[in-house]
Amino acid sequence: MKQFWTLLAVCAGLLALPAAASAQSAVPPPGGDNQADAIPVRPADSTFLPLTPGVLGFSADTTNYTTEPNEFDACGQSTYGKTIWSVFAVNRTGRIDITAAGYDSVLALLPVTNRGVGSGPCTDRLAGRIESFPRDNLPTVKKGGIYAVQIGGFRDPAGNFAGGPLEVDFELLPPERVQGDAILTWRSTSGGIRVTSIRVDGPQGSAAAIGCVRGRCGRSQTVNNPKLAGVFAKATVGGNKPFSGDKYQPAKVSDRPVRMATKSVFRGRKIPNGARLAVVVVAQNDDQIGQVFFWDVKKNAAGAKSLGCVNPGSTRVRKIGTCTGA
Repeated sequence: MKQFWTLLAVCAGLLALPAAASAQSAVPPPGGDNQADAIPVRPADSTFLPLTPGVLGFSADTTNYTTEPNEFDACGQSTYGKTIWSVFAVNRTGRIDITAAGYDSVLALLPVTNRGVGSGPCTDRLAGRIESFPRDNLPTVKKGGIYAVQIGGFRDPAGNFAGGPLEVDFELLPPERVQGDAILTWRSTSGGIRVTSIRVDGPQGSAAAIGCVRGRCGRSQTVNNPKLAGVFAKATVGGNKPFSGDKYQPAKVSDRPVRMATKSVFRGRKIPNGARLAVVVVAQNDDQIGQVFFWDVKKNAAGAKSLGCVNPGSTRVRKIGTCTGA
């Protein structure tokens, strides 16, 4: 357990790495040869890995590095050794791009908790002198998380582990964005509009909340649609705080896209002038930027549909394009 608490101390800022954004630090051997001596990857003025375009990294020579008995040493059918460890922390949710260049290696991304280093995704898809996760399928790191990175040399058919000069780069990218949509139909009435229907579309496993982020649009209620069991568990309608707490909880994963027609719920619902009616669509695992669609109601009419966003784990509706995972 001492090793794991050391990793936590590193990312809490108790150990310093003299590195600036978009820079590499040279690590003298045997730095990072085991978990307790993991190399902290962070700027000199922060505990956390910066958002792109900042790229941090380190260089080392693993020729004489070892693999301890309690370390991971396999990724799928690949076996590796001469491991080097590093650790980083993030204060936002995002996708992590890690590249190891120098020899045929195996790369693992492992979450760190107070119980130690857990299991996580690994990759050994490239047979040359560079290794990385697929750019179109990068692992997600969660806000407030601490992660260890283990890199080892691939064992060749003769039983020898690759090693030598190595350069490792870390780049934190914003999360992916949920792809959804919402369509409002309405009619004018005295003092506002009356909703005919709201249609919500979203990807597999997503969830939606519907309500007003400005003004009031009726009392809060939870709606269950038995025809959509396994696709949409609940849709939150009305109230002043529709985007908070468990109201983001999705249904069980479905093999169909999420589609919900709320005509039966919203028929006749009056939205007063001055209110902003909003629909938010979020990912099941809350690891993507949520989409917000909203209409401002004034002069007894709904304005054009506008777009906003919600960071993963947040309830704050922000201007489109300003969500970066923080």
